[in-house]
Amino acid sequence: MVVEHRYEESEDMVSSIDRPSIFLAGPTVRGNQPHLTSWRFEAIEEFKRQGFDGDLIIPEFTSKTESDKGKAWIPMWEYNGLKKADCILFWIPRTRELIALTTNMEFGYWQAREPEKMIYGRPDDAYRMSYLDLMWCETAREKGEVAGIYNTLEYTISASIKLANENFNKK
Repeated sequence: MVVEHRYEESEDMVSSIDRPSIFLAGPTVRGNQPHLTSWRFEAIEEFKRQGFDGDLIIPEFTSKTESDKGKAWIPMWEYNGLKKADCILFWIPRTRELIALTTNMEFGYWQAREPEKMIYGRPDDAYRMSYLDLMWCETAREKGEVAGIYNTLEYTISASIKLANENFNKK
């Protein structure tokens, strides 16, 4: 069964997760963009369809119109969720309007800190992704590995479930 953790929950609740967990990193629709739909709703349904038995750390509010403006506690909530997660799924459907600036920072930070927790995916038509693609592939090549960049949400989720279960079972 999938359990969802969102901003409405305390950092303590997220820190106490004791099952395989996946942080859904990527661009976030802001409260001032009600005309856009978050990719995370589709992702949650796909996790359920694939039978994930674990926790999803979702850096969004339950309400589609809630804004993060003025909520200085959010970056720490996210940082703690990223630390706790067994897998950080980066799905980056970047557009000119959903530009993912925070995602760029998170991607680079976690690629340097704990790349073994990361899964990276983005649609083939995502806007301005060549730099992240290059860094992802070069980092893997330097380690003698082949980097996988997933181009569908379904495959990205499947890989993240596998990685989360593997990392959880190593604890």
